[in-house]
Amino acid sequence: MEESKEQARTRQLLRHFTSLNIGGKIVLPYLLLTLVVAVIGVYVVTSLVVTSLEERFKNQLIDTGGTVSDSMARQEIDHLESARAIAFTVGLDEALQAGNRERVIALAQPQAAVRNVGCLIIADAQGKEVLHGLRRDDGTFEIVAGFDPAELWIVSTLLDAGDPDALPKRSLGLHLLNQRYYYFTAIPVGLEDDDQVGVIGVVVVGTSLDTLLPTFELTSLANVTIYLNNGQAIASTFVDQPSEEAAVLKGLSITPALYKSILESEGIVMGENATVRGRSYGIARSPLRVGNDTLGVFSVALPTNFIIEQRATSRNVYLAIFATVTVGVVVVGYVISRLITNPLGRLVRTSQAVADGDLEQRTGIKQSDEIGILATTFDMMTGRLAERTRALEETLGRLRAILSSIGDGVLLQDLKGNLVPLNEAAEITLREMVEHSLVSKLQELAAEIPSEEESDLDPWLIERGRFDVGKKVISVHSAAVRSDEGEYLGTVIVLRDVTAETEADRLKDAFVAHVSHELRTPLTAIKGYSELMLVGATGPLKDEQQRFVKTIHHHTDDLVGMINTLLDFSEMEAWGELTLTPSPADLSTLLEEIVEPWRLQMDEKQLEFNVEIPDGLPQVNVDTKRMRWVVTNLIRNAWQYTSEGDSVTVQLHEQNGHVVLDVTDTGAGISEEHLQQLFTRFYRVERATTIRGIGLGLYVSKAIIEGHGGEIRVSSEPDVGSTFTVILPALQE
Repeated sequence: MEESKEQARTRQLLRHFTSLNIGGKIVLPYLLLTLVVAVIGVYVVTSLVVTSLEERFKNQLIDTGGTVSDSMARQEIDHLESARAIAFTVGLDEALQAGNRERVIALAQPQAAVRNVGCLIIADAQGKEVLHGLRRDDGTFEIVAGFDPAELWIVSTLLDAGDPDALPKRSLGLHLLNQRYYYFTAIPVGLEDDDQVGVIGVVVVGTSLDTLLPTFELTSLANVTIYLNNGQAIASTFVDQPSEEAAVLKGLSITPALYKSILESEGIVMGENATVRGRSYGIARSPLRVGNDTLGVFSVALPTNFIIEQRATSRNVYLAIFATVTVGVVVVGYVISRLITNPLGRLVRTSQAVADGDLEQRTGIKQSDEIGILATTFDMMTGRLAERTRALEETLGRLRAILSSIGDGVLLQDLKGNLVPLNEAAEITLREMVEHSLVSKLQELAAEIPSEEESDLDPWLIERGRFDVGKKVISVHSAAVRSDEGEYLGTVIVLRDVTAETEADRLKDAFVAHVSHELRTPLTAIKGYSELMLVGATGPLKDEQQRFVKTIHHHTDDLVGMINTLLDFSEMEAWGELTLTPSPADLSTLLEEIVEPWRLQMDEKQLEFNVEIPDGLPQVNVDTKRMRWVVTNLIRNAWQYTSEGDSVTVQLHEQNGHVVLDVTDTGAGISEEHLQQLFTRFYRVERATTIRGIGLGLYVSKAIIEGHGGEIRVSSEPDVGSTFTVILPALQE
C-alpha cells in the first residue's frame, strides 16, 4: 500500500514536470542541483576559512610573544649600558672602596638622571647600601633610604662570586618603599688597580613594570601579563584603574603546576581562551628569559572576536556568491530554453530581413506561448528601431553641421590608431601636420588613455601637448570615449590654434624679464649711494637724515629682492626650472652667516631670536647663492608676520640621512584653506595685504628646494604660529 502511494506521488510529480514549458524543464533541474551545491559549498568554504583564521590567530599570538621577548632584550641592553656607564664613572670605584657615600652619590646620581634610570642601588663589598635612588612620577631622581641590598639575591650572588668579570644577573622583585615590581639588572664593580683583583661593590639598575608593560603593549599590540610566585599575576596591561588591580590580577593568575610547566618549556605555550571584562581573549604564555636567567612567566592576549565576525562575514559573502551563481544558472537555463524553441523559421527569416536593412518587415505571429511573446516583442523592437534610426539620421545631420561650424579641428582615433577627421578644420590641420611629420607624435599622444582620476575632470581642460606646425602653435586636447559599461571605444582629439595666446605669453615673459633687468641698474646706483651716505662719505648726517637714508636703503633691498624673484619666476616660466650650480657646502656655516645680520632687526622689533646649529652635521650639495636666498626669504617672512614680543626660532639638525632646517615663529599663523595654496604663484593670504611682496617668494623657494632634490613643508595653526621645514639630502661620506 505504501509503495502504491509512493508511485502515485511520483507519477503526479512527473505529470507536473511534463506540463511545464521548455524553459521550466531546463531550469528546474539546474536550480535544484545548484541549490544543493551552494549549501554544501557554503558549509565547506566557511569551515575552511574559520580553520585558516584560527591558525592565523595562533601564529599571530606566537609572533606577539616573540615581540615581547625582543622588547625585553632591548630593555636589558639599556640596563647594561646604564649600569656600565655608572660603574665605569671615573672615581666611582675609589669612592666606593673608601666608603665615601657623598662622593658616590655625586658621581652616580647625574648618570642615573641623564639615562632615565627608574631605580639605582649601589652596594659595597659587604652588601651594605651606599646609594639608593628612585625616579618619581614627576621625572625627578630622589635619593632614598631604608632598603637592604642583601635582600636581592643577585647582589649577594655577585659578591659571593668575587669575580669582577662575572656575567650580569637579573631578577624581578617587589620594591618595598613604593610597592612596585621592578625588573633589576646587577653587575659587579671591580678594582682598577692591576695589583689587586676583586669585587668592591655591585651596581643595580631597575625599571618599574608599570613603565615596561605599556611599552610591551605598544610594540606587540597585545595585552601583556607578568607572573611570579608560582603563578600569581603581578602586573598586567588589562589593569585600567588602580581600584580594579587586585581583582583583575587575581582573575589572570594561573595554577602553580601550570606555572612550573611553562617555566620548564622551551617556547611559547598556547593557553585556553579567557574572558576579561566580558570580552574573550586568546592567550599564549612563555618563560620570561633574559640571558641565562629565567625571571618568571609572561603572557600575551589578543581578542578573539574577529574570528567570530570573520566567520559570519565569510558565511554571508559566500551565501551571496552562491546565490548569484544560482540566479545565473536560472538565467542560463532560460536562455537555453529560448534557443531550442522550434519552429522559429519565420522569426529567423524576418530577423534576417531586418538585418539587411528592411525595417518594415514584421513576423505576424499571434500566439500566447513563448514563441508568440518573442515574435510580438521582436515586431515592437523593429518598429522602435525604425523610429530611432530616423531620429539618429536627423541627429547625425545636425551633428555634422555643428562640427563643420567649429573653428577647432576635431578628430577621432579608433582602436586601431587611425585618425578620422570630423570637420574641415581638422582636415586642414591634419594636412599641415603631415607636411611637418607630426602625425606619428599626435597618434602617440592621443593613444595615452586618461586615468580614472583624469576622467572625473573636464577633459577639455586637460592639455595633452603642443606642436609647432609651421608658424602655428597647435594645442592638443583629448578625451577617452567610453561606453556606459566603461569599455574604451576610442579617443576624441581637439586641435586648437593657440598661436595668439602663446605669443602673448612670450611677450609677457619677455617684458617682465626686460623690465626687471632694466630696473636693477638704477636700483644698484640708489643702493650704492645710500650706503655711501650711511658710512659718512658725504659728511655726517643728522639723525632724521640718517633715518631717511636707512629707509631708502631698506626699501631698495626689498625692491631688489622682488626684482630677483621676478627674474627667477621668468626663468621658471620660460624653461620650466631654475638654473642651479650645486657644490658641496656646509649648511651650518651658511646659516650662521645668514642669521647674524638679522639679530639687529629682530632686536629692533623686540622679537626673541633663537638659533640652534649643532656641530658635526654632514654637508649638502647645494647652490649656495640660491640656498642663501631661500633661507633669507623664510627668515624675512617669520620676521614680517610675527608681532612684537613674540619669538622666531631657526633650528638645523640631521634626520634619516637628511639635513633639516626649521624656521618657526609664534606669529599670526595660517588657516587650513590658505595652506593648500601657499606655494602657488602670486598667492597671498588676506591678512598679508599690508605687508610688501608680490606673492612669489614661497613659489620660487619651493622650485629651488625641489631642484636640489629636497622638500619644503609648512605646518601652521591660526593665532599660534607657523613652522617652515626644508629637507635636503645629505652627502654620504
